[in-house]
Amino acid sequence: MARLGPGGTAGGPAALTASVLLVVAAVSGCSAAAPDAPPTSATTSRAATPTSSATPTRSAGDGGPALPGDLATAARAAYDSLSDEQRIGQLFMIGIPSSGVTSEQLVALRDLSIGNVILGGNTDDSVDEVGETTAEASAATTYAAVAPFVAVDQEGGSVQRLRGPGFSDMPSALHQGGEGAAQLRRDAARWGRELAAAGINLDLAPVADTVPSAHARDNAPIGRYGREFGHTPAEVATSVVAFVRGMSAAKVGTTLKHFPGLGRASGNTDTDSGVTDPTRADDEHLGPFRAGIRAGAPFVMVSSATYPAIDPGHRACFSSKVMRSLLRGTLRFGGVIVSDSMDARALDGVSPGQRAVRFLAAGGTMLLDVSGADLRAMVSAVTDRARTDPRFAGVVEAAVLRVLAAKSAAGLTA
Repeated sequence: MARLGPGGTAGGPAALTASVLLVVAAVSGCSAAAPDAPPTSATTSRAATPTSSATPTRSAGDGGPALPGDLATAARAAYDSLSDEQRIGQLFMIGIPSSGVTSEQLVALRDLSIGNVILGGNTDDSVDEVGETTAEASAATTYAAVAPFVAVDQEGGSVQRLRGPGFSDMPSALHQGGEGAAQLRRDAARWGRELAAAGINLDLAPVADTVPSAHARDNAPIGRYGREFGHTPAEVATSVVAFVRGMSAAKVGTTLKHFPGLGRASGNTDTDSGVTDPTRADDEHLGPFRAGIRAGAPFVMVSSATYPAIDPGHRACFSSKVMRSLLRGTLRFGGVIVSDSMDARALDGVSPGQRAVRFLAAGGTMLLDVSGADLRAMVSAVTDRARTDPRFAGVVEAAVLRVLAAKSAAGLTA
């Protein structure tokens, strides 16, 4: 492999069987569309503090805003302390059961140098019991004093993974939005403190999609479950900011999803193929994402639907126009672009390795794989491509530095 920078060592990842990390898939998933063209080689204590608000003076190697000087220095120091395998592992977030992790699963995470985890599946375990799970996972995925992002889907309503003693009963986002911004900010801070007490530093929320009222019941991924904060971009933006700031006050990072929006999607990206959404590059429905970025959300999750008005030839998770041009360029997002789960049925027809390579080549930062069934294939594909393609190796390096900058801001590096 082409060396990614000082301090690395060569070597291939260990095998990981599908059963080792199998957990229940999260509600949000990728969805299939028309075949994508082959990619070209183009070149975020455990508090996820905002990293995307600084005004950059130049672009970084991934096409996004330059990292602020202090975070760039810290990220480079952390980068130099890691091996090549550990650097690539920073680009993956892999599912572990929220109800407990086995020793075999911990060994598998360590063997593949995985740098981040997500709790998959619902559990009635208490805050303390979940904390034991996250402590074990964190210990297994810390390398050279670089600790993991430990994430969970904790939106509220039908998408609340942690429901045991010590975790509040969170209402749906639609109900949250109706309570007003001040109340939502207080509630989000309380929910964030509960997550932090359980060793979780990243919430894969809030949903920033806007579902027009006339289509609320018909919108399969969002409206049907009341996952939207409201029915106009202004309503959603106000609640997104309140949620982001409340969680930030509790030192828990947030993830705006599902960029550039699923509020008018033609189907559910979890179960349907060929899902499209009419969002345009100048759409008012981008307003909640822009507001959340300005409020300091360190992560944005990119959708797997296709957006014909932006890039008709590619799913968003494989689209440079969506990630580099629109999210990095127009919205000036400087944080981590995370995929929706790469294990979704909706991505059938694209091999696991190509999913990983295409996502990174198009400007993505971190690959989410809830089940982990295809993890070895994805890690191997990224590793092999970086060995043989210097430009892709540069893309990987820029993505790793982006993750390490976010971790530095969150207190996850030495």
